[in-house]
Amino acid sequence: MLGIRYLKAKKKFSFVSVITVICILGILVGDMVMITVLSVMNGFQDDIRDKILGMRAHINISAYSDQPLTDYNYVIDNIKDNKDITSIYPYIVLPCIMRTYSFTTLITVRSFEDNIFTTDKDFIKYFNFIEGNNKSMASNEALIGSEMAFDYALSVGDTIDIVSASGSFEKGFRPQKNTFTIKGIYKTGYYEYDSRMVIVPLKTGQAMVGYDNAVTGIAVKVKNFFNADKVAKDLDLTLKEFYNVMPWMLFDRNFFQALQTEKLMLGLILSFIILIAALNIASSQIIFVKDKRRDIAIIKTLGLRPSNVAKVFFLEGAIIGAIGTVLGVIFGILLANYVNETLEAIRFISQFIVNIIWFIPSHISSSISIPIVPDFFPSDIYYVSGGLPSIIHVNQVVMVALISFLLSVIFAIIPAYIASKYKPAEVLRYE
Repeated sequence: MLGIRYLKAKKKFSFVSVITVICILGILVGDMVMITVLSVMNGFQDDIRDKILGMRAHINISAYSDQPLTDYNYVIDNIKDNKDITSIYPYIVLPCIMRTYSFTTLITVRSFEDNIFTTDKDFIKYFNFIEGNNKSMASNEALIGSEMAFDYALSVGDTIDIVSASGSFEKGFRPQKNTFTIKGIYKTGYYEYDSRMVIVPLKTGQAMVGYDNAVTGIAVKVKNFFNADKVAKDLDLTLKEFYNVMPWMLFDRNFFQALQTEKLMLGLILSFIILIAALNIASSQIIFVKDKRRDIAIIKTLGLRPSNVAKVFFLEGAIIGAIGTVLGVIFGILLANYVNETLEAIRFISQFIVNIIWFIPSHISSSISIPIVPDFFPSDIYYVSGGLPSIIHVNQVVMVALISFLLSVIFAIIPAYIASKYKPAEVLRYE
């Protein structure tokens, strides 16, 4: 009870009480920021993974030595009865140059069979057509992403020229130009696809790359993409190891490993905020102990043992840590759930302040315009659109809370030890 009483503000303004509040706020902010950042990283990682795997293979089957896969129908016939497979389709992928009436840029052309947008549930889910459609595509028609359409002022009915390299290493390559009419504009929410990918029919892609009856590879989708490595081993045995069968964990390993490492490093860096807040608890408690040394001396002369004195101040540090941790977890969960609304509110307030500051200069001179506060997380940099994704993992929240509380408890030992070592006679002599 003594420890709880010391946490309460005194009748007059108390510097020690202010420091106690600051310590609680330090723990609160550290926990809140850490939970929010980890949740956003979880959402970002899951969102990117789902979109990439939704529009690409869970398992990729190709020929060895980067050769075209000529007998792809034979491969499909041999694996289509596997109960774990939900979708199989051949594809062509090739880097190209796209030219419009005023722009030239590098793109990736992907070719699929016409029925891919009706048979593959992931394509149905992620490819949202905002203009035009993909029905009954002719050989000279193409689909482009929304970001590409915006960047190059393209719309349905416009034409684009695509230059590809046709041929082989043995016979040599030659440039080949094809003119396409834009039939549809899609939006996936994944910036790399929306800004760089052009989709054409499979037969057209084969003609562009110079394949008579071959493809780049076969994309396989499975029920649970986390089991893709196990299914890949089964397919490898079925195909008698004549083909290169690779699960997504391998061909996208560097990218996803980089995301995981980034999340880990952010967690480590942000943990220093909690560490500093815990150190503040120790320093504030040391100040508090020095401020209360006369009270400590008096209660020791009344018979309170040093161990009990230590418990009082240890309890106070633990209470500060517990309050900060509980509030930090609550506000962290709230902020993680409403991170986009919070960012939009901050942007709105910032724009309001900018408007006030630049109001007079913009009216004095017509050449001065009011600056626009940009988006904090533009989609062309962070590969997502529609706001930051956020997914709260309970185990991470528990880990943050435990680390925060344990650090607070550990650093509360220091002032508790100092308080227990005060000698009443020496303290009262100089008071």
